[in-house]
Amino acid sequence: MKKYYTGETWISYHCAGPAKGRPVVFLHGATVDHVSMKNAFEPYFRGDNGGRRRIYPDFPGHGASGNPLVRANMADLLEDTEKFLRGNFKTPPAVVGYSMGGFVALKLAEKLRFPSLFLIVPPVCTDRTRITRPESLTIISDELTQAQKKTADDRYLRLAAKRTAQTLRRYKAGIECGFSPARMAYQALLFKSAAAANLQIEPGLITSRTEFLVGQQDTMAGYRDQFKLSSEMKNSEYHSFYDCGHFLPHECEKFGTLFEEWLRLETHAA
Repeated sequence: MKKYYTGETWISYHCAGPAKGRPVVFLHGATVDHVSMKNAFEPYFRGDNGGRRRIYPDFPGHGASGNPLVRANMADLLEDTEKFLRGNFKTPPAVVGYSMGGFVALKLAEKLRFPSLFLIVPPVCTDRTRITRPESLTIISDELTQAQKKTADDRYLRLAAKRTAQTLRRYKAGIECGFSPARMAYQALLFKSAAAANLQIEPGLITSRTEFLVGQQDTMAGYRDQFKLSSEMKNSEYHSFYDCGHFLPHECEKFGTLFEEWLRLETHAA
């Protein structure tokens, strides 16, 4: 893991691929770390895609990055992430964002001209009570044994529309290991302040080519708000899947095809 000092805190990050390859930055969701993105996306960079440079940072208060409690708010997290991107790239890179990482990518795209965004279940604001969500989760498939369910955490059981051995294995591979009181304190403050601030996206400021992927069973980020946001943006695509919840990289059969096509178009746009 490498570290970058923003002037306020340290951001840890993992790199893969050739140093001079065209970069793609992967921004993870809340409470997990870069491993959740690395494990989900590295398999797509075998073969012809191996020439791309992949950068997987940990947000402040997550993974191996610093936990500055005085900066445990979304405005400062955005500022630290922007400094990381400006400090490591001469021009804005392509960005893949999952959940909170997708919101961060969208918000920063109001100022940074990313060439392309690939966003998975991004919330459109930071106050979860303002998000349009399904009232309940429709479980599409429930193939787990009782023994397997005992190994799943509450988050998986609340948000997964396809409860299978495969989706559970993939989900668990991205879960952060180890307990950190400092991380927990940072994240609790971050969520509380984010809800109070209720930051929202200004679509008219975003020029990046953007692709949205959402699940219609997602009781956390929803799927209708992203459609409205996408329709207000200059250059975006919207994909909605009835049989998926919050864990699209693990649940969606078309996920790999859509990502590889996005990556192909992003590469040829260089």
